[in-house]
Amino acid sequence: MKHLLALFLTTWCAQARLGENRDELVVRLGPVRTTSKHSIIAQGQISALGQTFVFEKDGWHIQCDMIGDRCARINYSKKGDWTPEQVATLLENNTQSHQWTEDADSQKQIRKWTRSDRAVAKWQFTGVMELTSPAYFAAKTKREAELKEKATKKPDL
Repeated sequence: MKHLLALFLTTWCAQARLGENRDELVVRLGPVRTTSKHSIIAQGQISALGQTFVFEKDGWHIQCDMIGDRCARINYSKKGDWTPEQVATLLENNTQSHQWTEDADSQKQIRKWTRSDRAVAKWQFTGVMELTSPAYFAAKTKREAELKEKATKKPDL
């Protein structure tokens, strides 16, 4: 019975996954609802980091931030209460052959996990769960370094 419940939850819960490309996301979630760019702020500048695809499926709002052609950060949100099974399913769907460990500083209203490859997941009582891959952190760090180098160059005035 426990295995049937796990199978049901895995197939039911919104299933965008870290590392997937746009076509794979569309197969899982249906058509892209909106497309935009996601940006970071560094050195007083707004800099685009990649595309964002937004999906809606079964009452879930899923925002996938892409680095190159792969999903590197996902935000899941929905109205209403979250069950422990929903949280567990989203973590399970995003293991990518690694293991999640809940952080010691998790609390009732904000829970945090770290994956063995340094990906992070954060669930908040406001109804949002964000999963961020090492690829996202690497791209963000690289862009910040580029902007810092540009900002600290000797002026040619």
